[in-house]
Amino acid sequence: MSYENNIDNLIKKLGSGRDRLKINDDIFSERYKRNIKVIKENFPGLYEVIKDYSPENKNIFLQKDGSLNLIFPSTGCTVYPENAFSDIDNRYKEFRVNPSRAFVSVGVSNVSNSMHERYMERIGTVRMNRKSQTEQYHTLPDMVGGIVLFGFEFGYQLVRILDDHFAKHIYIYEENVDFFYYSLFAIDWVWIVEEMMARDSTLHFYIGVDEKEFLANYMKDLRYNGLYMAGHTYFYMSYNLEHVTKVTTEFSNQYVRQIMGWGFFDDGVIGISQYLARKKKTYLAVNPEHKKEVRFSRDIDLPVIIIGNGPSLDNNIDFIKEHIDDMVLVSCGTTINTLYKYGIKPDYHVDVERLRHTAEKLEFIDEEFLTGITSLTVNVMHPDFYNYFDINFIGLKPSEPISSIMKLSHELVSPDNRNNLAMMHYSSPIVANLAMSYMTSMGFSDIYLAGVDCGFKDPDNHHSKASGYYKNDGSSTGLTEFKSGLKRRDANFHGSVFTTSIMDTSRVQIELSIRLAKKSNKIFKCYNLSDGVRIEGAEPILQEDILISKGSKDKKCKLKKYVIENFSAEENDSYGERSIGDVYEEYKEFTHECLRILNKGFNEKSEVLNMLSEYNSLLMQQYFKGKPYNCELMIGSFTYFANEILDLVLSTPDETLVWAREMVDIFVEFVEEMPTLLENPLGAVDPGRGLLDGKYNA
Repeated sequence: MSYENNIDNLIKKLGSGRDRLKINDDIFSERYKRNIKVIKENFPGLYEVIKDYSPENKNIFLQKDGSLNLIFPSTGCTVYPENAFSDIDNRYKEFRVNPSRAFVSVGVSNVSNSMHERYMERIGTVRMNRKSQTEQYHTLPDMVGGIVLFGFEFGYQLVRILDDHFAKHIYIYEENVDFFYYSLFAIDWVWIVEEMMARDSTLHFYIGVDEKEFLANYMKDLRYNGLYMAGHTYFYMSYNLEHVTKVTTEFSNQYVRQIMGWGFFDDGVIGISQYLARKKKTYLAVNPEHKKEVRFSRDIDLPVIIIGNGPSLDNNIDFIKEHIDDMVLVSCGTTINTLYKYGIKPDYHVDVERLRHTAEKLEFIDEEFLTGITSLTVNVMHPDFYNYFDINFIGLKPSEPISSIMKLSHELVSPDNRNNLAMMHYSSPIVANLAMSYMTSMGFSDIYLAGVDCGFKDPDNHHSKASGYYKNDGSSTGLTEFKSGLKRRDANFHGSVFTTSIMDTSRVQIELSIRLAKKSNKIFKCYNLSDGVRIEGAEPILQEDILISKGSKDKKCKLKKYVIENFSAEENDSYGERSIGDVYEEYKEFTHECLRILNKGFNEKSEVLNMLSEYNSLLMQQYFKGKPYNCELMIGSFTYFANEILDLVLSTPDETLVWAREMVDIFVEFVEEMPTLLENPLGAVDPGRGLLDGKYNA
């Protein structure tokens, strides 16, 4: 925004500008009529917001260069300086020379343990080799995947961008509805809409909403347009950064939601296979019939402490021991080995990772210690895991093909249970997320986090020193290291800490779980004892400031009985034959539709974008066709592939299209081979890879 420090000049500017506006009133009124009509026809939701809108700030005027401007009398600011179009052009040129964009690098692995990894390695190698042989763009390319405009003003900058660039998707955020209202007088929305339609591109509006609502809606639109676009979308700051700080901070803090957790084909097949391969009786996690929403219940009137394996856990061990009968103890993943060393037996143990090493870590623990502990997990878990616990709960993991199959298949789950299966929302990427999902869905009202650090102050101290990641002398076993790709986040108590992409995703998912819990349970509270990353919605608290009422083992026993009776269902294992029905045949037919799209020729970059868009649309259609598992099996690997091909196509000249065809042909081979993994649904159980051998001091 521009600042006018002379009040006389301000009054004079407004007066003469109002005179010019009156002279040209018929032109602007006619433009508004045309624009509001095209908004009504193409964006009915936006039309409802704007049709009867009356601006709060009516100090609009017309400048000498023909641009509309707005004065804020209380501050002396105007939206634009006196030469608005020149300023807009200068800002556009700066954006073109120094464009802001987030990059997504998936890397190329030399270890090809899966079909997905083998093909992505080949595709990634082509991309890297070809990019190294050709010129790459360092300024804003003529064609981009998308542009997010943080702050819209009156829209002049959008016209300027569209004059010189093709954007497949444009996302417009403007918290001040006045600004968008005046854009209906300032710019030609008819031309913009017609131009975007001619380009087969999309426009998305987020007008008059705060940063959280914007991000929630943006994520929905991004998923529909294709998550592969996340790394090919540019960010334009329309006016002074301080005016959009909240939304850009929220966007940055939650960017990991766009680029993490894509999954891939083999993972989906493994999940199916491992659910079918269970040999021990398990219980399905269900939403009880009486449970319309989560409410306070005296039957579960005990605080919960979710115990992670972060470095700050060691500082809270004495507190946990002191209140072992007063709280419900929930162990997360490798934390159970740490608690075993400390002599602390949890009530529940949670695990989420599907590979066999999740079960292998339990081999180090005495059977007597595990007796009486109930496991809480999801339906992709390795079948060996269930052998270590007396009672095992299985919830549905979102976006997994096995979850959709269980909800839809007549062969796999009995009719009585099928409609009540509990979906464990926000349950990834790591175990603390699933623990939070279970505890909030059961209706616990007081949850404490200990050792759920989601980061670390020192990269050499990334877990509890008593964990399996360290030798007895405190040195690292070499199982895992965090030396690169670290980012800073605000700490729970003071300063900042390091975090990784996965840990940061976990932090975001915990925040979403807390937000969801507070909507359904008005007395829900979450407290964070962990000396790690600050988690929004979890109140930082020191153990000496906590007052816990005395509990008893008897009360815990009653609570655990209540949980079993109300949140689980026995599945008659003789029901059906653990079959996935027609999924193999349906997926094979679906891949034929995918191949039809991939085998189309392309001679221009826009045709590559349209091919990927058509492919993504086919995936989304599977939900409407009642076959979501088709999409869930395919979408992860497709997203990786699409990201790779766009990284080549959008960053290099047109001559690289022949190499793009080479990458598409490799993905065609992948799609052709995919159905073979589904022919024998039991054949993909993870055999184990020796990941813990010699490197886990349990």
